[in-house]
Amino acid sequence: MRFIDTMKTLLIKKTMTPETKRTIILIDDNAILRTIFGHMLQGFTDYEIDFHSFKNALDALDFLDNNDICQSLMPPILFVDINMPFMTGWELMDVLENSTDFIKRTKIFIVSSSTSKSDQEQLANYPFISGFILKPFGKESIYEILKKID
Repeated sequence: MRFIDTMKTLLIKKTMTPETKRTIILIDDNAILRTIFGHMLQGFTDYEIDFHSFKNALDALDFLDNNDICQSLMPPILFVDINMPFMTGWELMDVLENSTDFIKRTKIFIVSSSTSKSDQEQLANYPFISGFILKPFGKESIYEILKKID
């Protein structure tokens, strides 16, 4: 059974070019953060955003296995929490690491409230991760990431 948020897909429509369309996936077990994150994305009218959120990595992997999100011109962006039930963000990175084409095409950001030195050190084990975002974060942080990827 898949536990996908009611905000599974959020399309922000405006006359856009393919270069401004973004697929954004948030994988985090915190329902409030998933809701707030979706609302933050609504304010990004410069982009057409196809937003998917999942409360655990297993549901996200199921989605990724059944959808080719790498077909758009712009790379998909994954925001992944570290501490989640069933499979941690690090365990998800171990799985994704074997999907060479996927990790070459996707921008992955770890989002966490952890200030643990071991988590910072663990980041070095995954050179395909684009960055680490400390929670809580604001709308501006996410917008800056979108602008940098352009």
